Amino acid sequence: MSVERVANIAGVGKTTIYRRYENKEELTAAAMRSLTDNFGPPPDTGSARDDIIEMLIQNLTALERGPGFSVMGALLVEERRNPALLELFRNRIMQPRREDAVAVLQRGVERGEIRPETDLETAVYAMVGSILARHILGAPQTRTQIENTVDTIFQGISTTNHITPSSGGG
Repeated sequence: MSVERVANIAGVGKTTIYRRYENKEELTAAAMRSLTDNFGPPPDTGSARDDIIEMLIQNLTALERGPGFSVMGALLVEERRNPALLELFRNRIMQPRREDAVAVLQRGVERGEIRPETDLETAVYAMVGSILARHILGAPQTRTQIENTVDTIFQGISTTNHITPSSGGG
């Protein structure tokens, strides 16, 4: 995570990098924006369950196809030396996506699909955490697995006693 290495890979001098980016943090932020290219807008199909499944699949795709997991690992390693880089990642990538996921679940509350007393942030953390845990453990990550995770969480937050997939998956 050095400007010199980025300049070498890009085939330019460090001064070229510094002309465009004020510091390493801004350079990192620009690189992070490429991670969001695989995120679409939050879906709104009329089903909070289906919408959150699609968001989780978008997240997984962005992390697997792009440099997502590698960037996260590098930022965690760099955190002690330069905590501002990880904070930038949190603020520019993770927090907005978390807010989108909470909004998807909030629509489910408003439509009567999810109990109003549900801690929506905790539900989002549980679902996203399952993706990160499965990656770290080397477990397969499939649409069916994501649907099973969402359905397990929805059993606790849904206004109904059982979950029936509305799109036939799971």
